[in-house]
Amino acid sequence: MEKYEVLEQLQPGALGTMLEAELKTGKGAQKKYMIKQAKDLLKLRHSNICIYKELFLTWNNEVSSLFLCLVMQHSGQGDLSALIKEKRQKSEKIRDVVVQRFLGQMVDALFYTHQQNILHRNIKPSNILVTGEASFMLSDFSTETLMKDEMKWKIRVEESSKSWMAPETFGFSFTEKSDIWSLGSVLLDMLTCFVLNAEEMTSLLQDIRGDSSCLEGALTLVQNADNTYLPLFPVLCMMLQIEPSMRPSAKDLVDVPFVRECLTFVGDTSVILKKSLPPKITDLLLEGGIGSVLAFMQASWDVEGVQAKGIQQLASFVKDKSAFPQLLKCTEVITFAMKTHVTSLKLQLEGCTLLLEILSQALEQGVVMALDERVASCLLATVRKHSGNEELLSMLCTFLMMASASEVTAENLRKVGIIPDLLSILRRFLHNEEICFSCCGVLWSLAVSGNSENNEDQAVLEGAVPVTSAVLQKHLQNGAIAESACSALWALSLQGCLTDSDYEPTTALLLEALRMNPERAMLMKNGCLALASFLRVSEIAALTFITDSKGSGIELIKDVYHLHFDNSGVVGALCLLMKEMAQYDEVVLDMLSQKMDKLLSEIKVQFPFSTEITTLVDATLLKLQK
Repeated sequence: MEKYEVLEQLQPGALGTMLEAELKTGKGAQKKYMIKQAKDLLKLRHSNICIYKELFLTWNNEVSSLFLCLVMQHSGQGDLSALIKEKRQKSEKIRDVVVQRFLGQMVDALFYTHQQNILHRNIKPSNILVTGEASFMLSDFSTETLMKDEMKWKIRVEESSKSWMAPETFGFSFTEKSDIWSLGSVLLDMLTCFVLNAEEMTSLLQDIRGDSSCLEGALTLVQNADNTYLPLFPVLCMMLQIEPSMRPSAKDLVDVPFVRECLTFVGDTSVILKKSLPPKITDLLLEGGIGSVLAFMQASWDVEGVQAKGIQQLASFVKDKSAFPQLLKCTEVITFAMKTHVTSLKLQLEGCTLLLEILSQALEQGVVMALDERVASCLLATVRKHSGNEELLSMLCTFLMMASASEVTAENLRKVGIIPDLLSILRRFLHNEEICFSCCGVLWSLAVSGNSENNEDQAVLEGAVPVTSAVLQKHLQNGAIAESACSALWALSLQGCLTDSDYEPTTALLLEALRMNPERAMLMKNGCLALASFLRVSEIAALTFITDSKGSGIELIKDVYHLHFDNSGVVGALCLLMKEMAQYDEVVLDMLSQKMDKLLSEIKVQFPFSTEITTLVDATLLKLQK
C-alpha cells in the first residue's frame, strides 16, 4: 500500500472499500487505479473486463485486520449506473446500437470468464464501467467467500443492492446462470429507463424474482412507447427465467441469432462465430445420393450446419445394404467434420453413432475397416475436447475397441498418442462398465501392436499397468470386464511393461479374477497365459502363485481343468503355465506333492493329437522327473 497515494475514497461497496489512487513513482506514473479487496483475478485478459494489475496484503492497525487488495485500472469515465440515471432524468431512451453493443460485449466477457471457471457474482450497473462511445467493461468481481458471508449481507447490504441478484442467490447459491440473470436485470434497467423511475425499477426487479409475468407488463409499456427494442424482448425473457435450469448459459446465448448479431459489434470476440447457410438451401443441396452429400460437405467444411445435416443425411442410408460400400468410404469425411466442429457436442454424438453403425456393418460382413492416421488424429481431438462427457466417450471407446482389431488402425492410434488419453478416461470413469470394457480392449490391441524397442511407447504402456489393475480390482465380478482387463495385462506383460514391484499384487489379482469367474473359458485361457508370462520372468510371481493367501494357484489349475477339460485353448494355456512353474525348484516340490504329474499325464491322453499340448506336457514332466 505504501507505493500508492490515495486520492479519494469512492462510493463504498457492500463488501469492500474502493479507493482512487496513483503510484508514487512520479515520472511516467500517470495512470490511476482502484484498490479493492478481492480474490486473485490477475489472469483475466479481455477487452471488456477491467484489468487487474496487482495483488497484495496490507495490515490496518485501526481495525486490527488483514486486507487482501487488488489493483485495477480506473477509466475515470464513470459507470453504467450514471448513464442510466442521466437518461432516466431526461426520459430519454438509450440508443439501440448502444444496447446491442452492451449486450454483445457483456455476453462475450461472461463467455470468456465462465470458460475460466470464474464467476462475477455481483453484476449491476455500478460495476460496469463506461470506457468510451458505447464501450463497456465488467469490473469489481466478487469472491465466493464474501458473497456467501450471510452476516455481512444482513448487516451491510442494502435492499436496493440486492435487486440485480438472481432468485437462487438469496440462498447463497451462485452459478454461471446467476450472472446471466444479473446481466438480464441490468439490460432490463437500460430498456426501461425512459418509462420507469428508479423506485419503480427497483420494485420491478424484486417482483420478477417471484413472478415472471410482471416482466410482460414492463415490456408492454416499453413497446407502447417505442417498439425498436422489440428484438431484445425474447432474449431478455430467456435471461430472466426464475428457474436456473431454464435459463441459458453464456455459451447458450451465443447461439441465439440476435445475440450473434450483437457479437459482431465486439470486434475481437472470445466467441468463434459459426458460419451458416439458410436451412432451405442446406436441405436442397444435401438432397440426392451419398456422392452429392459428400461433395457438399467437402465444399462447406466451415459451416457446422452443413456438416451436421450431412451426417444426418448419411445416417439415413445406413439401413440400405446396397449403400454400404459407399458408406465405408465416408469415415474420413465424418471424422474431419467432427474435428472441424469439435466444440459441437451434438455433432460429435451423431458422428460417432454413424461411425459405429458403419463399423458394425463392416464387421458383420467380414470387412476390415482400417483407419488411417488422419482419422485417428480427428478422433483423438474429440476425445480431448470432450474428456468429461461420459456418454460420448462411452460410444467413442466402443468404436475404438472395435476398430483397433485392425492392426493398421491400432498402429495409427498408437502413433497419434492416444494411450495417455485412454488411461485418463479410465481413471475418471472407473465406475463405467462399458468404458472400462472398451478401453481395456483398445489397450490390448495397442500393446500387441506396439514396439517394445520404442522407449517412449514403453514408458507410456508401463503407466497402463496400475490403471488396468484398478479396473480389474473394481470389476472382479463382471466377467466381461475381467476378461478384457486380463487380456490387457497379458499383452502389457508380453511387452515387458511390468516392474518387479508389480508382479506380486498383479499375480494375486489375476488369481482372484479366475476364482470369481470360473465358467468363462476365454478369461481362463487369457488369465493363464498372462500368469505364464509373469512366471516366465519373475520368481516373485511364481512364489505368489503357490502361496497366495486365498489359496494355492495349483488347486486353481485343477479346478479350471475339471471345468474346461474339453477346451483345447484353455488346456493349452494351463499346460504353458505349468511349464513355466516347473522352472522353479520350490514350485516343483509343491507340484509333485499335489500330484500334478498325474494331471499332466491325463491331459496327454485327453489330447493325443495336439502337438502343442503334448510338447508342453512332455517338457513339464521331464522337469518334474528330474
